Amino acid sequence: MRRLGLVAAVAAMVTLGSAAPAFADDFEDLLEAAAEADYAGRQIVVSFFDGQTALEIVEIEHAGSMMMVSADGGESMIGAGKLSAGDGDGLTVSSWTSMQLSDRYDVGARNTVKRLGRPAHSIEVLEDGQRRMRLVFDDTTGAPLVTEVFDGDGKLFRLTSMLEVDEVPRRIYSSPGHLSEEFEVLVPTVRHSMPAGAAGYQLADVYAGPDDSLQGFYSDGLFSFSLFAVDGSATFERFADATVVEVQGLKYRRMVSPGEIWVTWKSAGTTYVLVGDLPPDHLDTVLSDLPKPGRRNLFSRLWSGLFG
Repeated sequence: MRRLGLVAAVAAMVTLGSAAPAFADDFEDLLEAAAEADYAGRQIVVSFFDGQTALEIVEIEHAGSMMMVSADGGESMIGAGKLSAGDGDGLTVSSWTSMQLSDRYDVGARNTVKRLGRPAHSIEVLEDGQRRMRLVFDDTTGAPLVTEVFDGDGKLFRLTSMLEVDEVPRRIYSSPGHLSEEFEVLVPTVRHSMPAGAAGYQLADVYAGPDDSLQGFYSDGLFSFSLFAVDGSATFERFADATVVEVQGLKYRRMVSPGEIWVTWKSAGTTYVLVGDLPPDHLDTVLSDLPKPGRRNLFSRLWSGLFG
């Protein structure tokens, strides 16, 4: 299951694409500057979901397109198209598709603000006239100082915030082992049966995994998720203590981490795992468009209809 998380993290880092609505040029410029910014510091990530709070404080160093994240669970080096975990695992994506920002979003104008005593700019992304995301970018480094994501009721769902900022990352340049490590290469495949889309999220790329497993990466240009499909009735230790939840009367196992939501279910002989940064209302609509838990195949339904 660790491999699934690594792949999802790789994809999440590389597929946020260009924006189209009003003020989109500002938004795109800020995102590009943040992707290449040099900075370091401590960061808090916290999610509020269905009465649960998941929180983590990490040390990050960002230089160019590379970022090192250090937490209690170890270190990871994340970069354009690749992720190297501190335990020696290395993954890289050979190619990926950048997704344009969905037309369901509108981008607001920049506003001058201050954060951590530093001059900064904030910008909001709206969906159906309601605030969906607010970002604050440091004027000096371009670093994203704050990212706030809101649920369908306008309540704060996830907060990512720098607690302190250092303009000179150091350790990322002194750890060549992370950068020179050999990586397993994930190659896109056209031989798959993954859904082409779900609730406004479009399938960008599909990667083949071990034992005929598949990973489909979906995005609407602002949020994203990976959908893993594994033949048979697979079980994953990560979900041992997961919460059983119902969505439209169907049962799923769900786990909330500070930066991601994990959901698993079984459908027609396939085990699915969804990993993404979706807001709660988006997650529900996405699940409603994907294969349903416990759904029998056509032969089973016909047999039941004929013979009871």
